[in-house]
Amino acid sequence: MAALRQATLSAGCRARQPQPFLLSCTHDRGPSDHFCQFEAEVCRLQRLGLHGVLFRRLAGTAGAFRATLARVAGQLQL
Repeated sequence: MAALRQATLSAGCRARQPQPFLLSCTHDRGPSDHFCQFEAEVCRLQRLGLHGVLFRRLAGTAGAFRATLARVAGQLQL
């Protein structure tokens, strides 16, 4: 969870943690970037015994969401 929080912060997002495995993030910085609000949830993959990250777009355009997640995923060690 700490790595996910660090990745969102380094991508220019504001993040808060309303639940133990859930981050609520907002990206609205930069003159050319568009507003994007999303949730990132750490979940367990039952059959594989691994953990994954589920991203949900709450507000903003699909293009802004895709660009923001590309920056976040680039920061994560996947």
